[in-house]
Amino acid sequence: MSTKLKHQQQQSKDGGNVVGLSRCTCEGCNKKADLMNFCQEHYDWFKFGLITKEGKKPTDFDKKYQAWVKHHKAA
Repeated sequence: MSTKLKHQQQQSKDGGNVVGLSRCTCEGCNKKADLMNFCQEHYDWFKFGLITKEGKKPTDFDKKYQAWVKHHKAA
């Protein structure tokens, strides 16, 4: 058995042989998490301030989303 697999098994919560896949923490997203528990699209949103670390939308989401769209049109 490889060292990496042994390490993953030791970290599993229930102590079993199942290794859980992490999913994007953004509300309603079921994609595989790549960076900081977000998929690539939602990681970009997180960097721009469209979602919080917990994956929730801030109170001024509409304003930030409009700025994000404008930024991507210019690029």
